[in-house]
Amino acid sequence: MYSSNYNGVYFVEGVPPSAQVIREINTEINEFFGQSQLKNLDHVKQLMVKAVAAAGGNAVIDFKYGQKSSFWKSLLGLDDVLWYASGKIAVIDPAEL
Repeated sequence: MYSSNYNGVYFVEGVPPSAQVIREINTEINEFFGQSQLKNLDHVKQLMVKAVAAAGGNAVIDFKYGQKSSFWKSLLGLDDVLWYASGKIAVIDPAEL
């Protein structure tokens, strides 16, 4: 199970045995006139860190992320790449990582 720590929040690509799930989370950077392709995974994680702190968690488990294109933006000749991430906000024991 791969994990990393970003600004005090654990991002775990899996589910630790004693994880206590708070709620699901889905985040994306999809600025209509912005340059989303110039953003990176840290920008997505930073948005998630705020949501995790607000929910009282210390981790995002079952973490999945990537980039995808927007068909409608490509028709207009705009930046059509966006970052997305999903998972579950949870409280975990870091010793299990």
